[in-house]
Amino acid sequence: MKSFLLFIATSFLVNTSFASTDFSAIDKYINAVKNEVDFPSGTAVAIVKDGKIVYEGYFGYADIKAKKKVNDKTAFYLASITKPLFALSMLLMENNGDIKENTSMAELFSSLDFPYVDKDSIDVKHLISHTHALANRPLEDTLAFTGQHNKLQRQRLASASQKDTDNTLGQFQYSNVGYNLLSVWAENKFNQDWQKTLEKLVYQPLSMDHTSSYISDAATKGFDVARPYHLYTDNPKEVMPFEKSDATLQAAGGTFSTAKDMAKFLIAQLNAGQVSGKQIFPADVIKKSHQKLVSTDLKYRDFVRKGYAWGWYIGPYKGQQTYHHFGGIAGAHTHTSFMLEHNIGLVILNNEETVAGPMTASIADIAYSILLDKGDVNNITDSHIQAMKVSWKNIQADIRETKDTHQKRNASRTMQLTQDKGNYTGVFHNPLWGELHVNLLKNKDLEFTLGELKAVATAAKRPNELRIQFQIDSGKIAAYKIVEGEVTAIDVYGINPLGVETFNRLK
Repeated sequence: MKSFLLFIATSFLVNTSFASTDFSAIDKYINAVKNEVDFPSGTAVAIVKDGKIVYEGYFGYADIKAKKKVNDKTAFYLASITKPLFALSMLLMENNGDIKENTSMAELFSSLDFPYVDKDSIDVKHLISHTHALANRPLEDTLAFTGQHNKLQRQRLASASQKDTDNTLGQFQYSNVGYNLLSVWAENKFNQDWQKTLEKLVYQPLSMDHTSSYISDAATKGFDVARPYHLYTDNPKEVMPFEKSDATLQAAGGTFSTAKDMAKFLIAQLNAGQVSGKQIFPADVIKKSHQKLVSTDLKYRDFVRKGYAWGWYIGPYKGQQTYHHFGGIAGAHTHTSFMLEHNIGLVILNNEETVAGPMTASIADIAYSILLDKGDVNNITDSHIQAMKVSWKNIQADIRETKDTHQKRNASRTMQLTQDKGNYTGVFHNPLWGELHVNLLKNKDLEFTLGELKAVATAAKRPNELRIQFQIDSGKIAAYKIVEGEVTAIDVYGINPLGVETFNRLK
């Protein structure tokens, strides 16, 4: 027998204080998934209705090795669910007279040059609604992954924004760029980190005491952080090598929060800014946050997306107008959604993403079937359990195939280096990406370090080229430039869709 009893023991249910609705099907389904997969990653669920939390469920571990169980004080990485939080802060700034929705980039950054874009034509609404037609991978990845930035570098990165030639102004194209640019503006406007402004405007008024955009706050605020796990790694029960730090938390995906705290945020959305009878945010601000800014024709699993508001997708789910935003990255899969007409909402947080993705979609189906009284919940749940078993077999097959493919590729290639390995080491610099360190390890492997990202190089197809796969991507090519027998630079392909990035060797 697998560890079924373990997950029963680590789940916690509160659903009788405010309503007699039976949510036990959610526990049944999640426990069935954890039992079948036999992997104790963490999951937290909260459901809100009529201004109250009517269900909380906590399963698995925030830290597997340390055996720290998920509970109501476990903060998960929200990833892109940070966007509706940050978008609300922008509307609160507008309410305070600090900014307007039609404030242009030229006004936002009056002292900063943008040589590659027309900053007069792009405004706050464009940046919030992903309709700015800008591209800036160095800005996105430096803030989210490498962490090699300070205030001056953030401004330098912002000014490097370019026109996305595949899109036009007003056309929806999801990215982190707009939110990143607005965080640089907020930092200058309020002379403090955007995290502090967001906490003052949103987290503190809602008493989100176990929420922060600084991971270092966990110790002082008394909450545990759910550590990230990935089933495709050699040892899935080991924490992923890349974990978020203060330097890699950014306005488009940079918050840790609990299911209970995020439930408060949804209650404010559903009740015109009121929580527990207290007006936390102005009603007209919350109403505006639900205003559609652009039409879309998208779908994620069963959630149709017909528009995008201030950090919220809008579209029908189970025939009901639904606002939602999800978050996903290696080691995290998160969900927030709500239906204004029925005053109901759902939060689901996970510290794993491969199984958690389809599992979260099934939890949503079960939860909203209960809340809307649609269908036979027992049959729906049993159907999802059977589908999960099939899905898990497919996932296992894909994991094996992926590992076999990588092993065969690496075995079929030999490093074609024309010089001693030691000559390929050193510190290489790019004005936007910062320093790339290449070190020769004791086992003679070459290790690449770009800020907080690390990768051990493997063979590539051509002479003096290496393949580097940081913990967050599918791989890049590092092509060494050798002039008169001297290594002078590394061209890194795949790091920026707009073109190759050259890192020059520091003398």
